[in-house]
Amino acid sequence: MANEEHLNLLLQGLEVWNRFRRTRPEVQPDLREADLSGYDFTRIDLSKADLAGADLSDAYLVRANLEEANLTGANLMEADLIEANLIKATLTKATLVRADLSSSGLIRAHLAEADLSGANLTRTSLPWAILSQSNLSKATLHLTDLREALLIGADLSEANLQGASLTGTNLQGANLRGVKNLDIERLAKAKTLYQTQLDPATKEQLEKGSPHLFTQPID
Repeated sequence: MANEEHLNLLLQGLEVWNRFRRTRPEVQPDLREADLSGYDFTRIDLSKADLAGADLSDAYLVRANLEEANLTGANLMEADLIEANLIKATLTKATLVRADLSSSGLIRAHLAEADLSGANLTRTSLPWAILSQSNLSKATLHLTDLREALLIGADLSEANLQGASLTGTNLQGANLRGVKNLDIERLAKAKTLYQTQLDPATKEQLEKGSPHLFTQPID
């Protein structure tokens, strides 16, 4: 459960909360399982906060600082996270269905088993992020940076990958069936496509030009 003092300070608004963070930098905010749905937290400083299991559905977190925050199992369904800082944040098993994460920073973030179905990840930075077993079906990944990201067993069916960077991306066992705007040249730069589910025509083309992608990785 959330720390009552921390929760009360947060609900007093941006100015009060960010002053608290500036004057008490040693305090790690405890907001576990807090009901924060629908609140406007634009530019809020929630870096390193414990938000495990919190309800942030429909919340406005535009340009919020969530660096290294713990959002394990949090509900961020349809939340607005445009240009938010989520570098090294933990979002394991979080719900981000139809969330807007466009232009946000998720470098080295942990999103294993997260539900990002229908999410907007346009221009989102996800290099070195962990997205294994995540659900990205029907997500918009236009110009998304997925370099060196781990997407083992992830579901990207019917996602839009137009212009996405896939250099060094681990797509082992991922589902890429029905993916829209898939650039074969970009996909060929992936680390591996071993056991990856692909549309037949796409797989045939890649097997001819980049057969090494389908061999079992050594590491």
